Amino acid sequence: MAEEKKYRQECVLYDRECIGCMECEMCDLDPNKVCDNCGKCLDIKEFATIKIDGIIGLDDKKKRN
Repeated sequence: MAEEKKYRQECVLYDRECIGCMECEMCDLDPNKVCDNCGKCLDIKEFATIKIDGIIGLDDKKKRN
């Protein structure tokens, strides 16, 4: 029985052992579709931007110390 226990998986969606329902493999946006990792549910953009508030040079670092 102890050997059988180590091969069991925990469910990624619920606090229980995996029962093989495959709910974790289904698309969040279209429950009739198997997830194909398109990322639409994560709102993934093709690019990202950052805002730079300022540039600290070597002289600025010396003044701080």
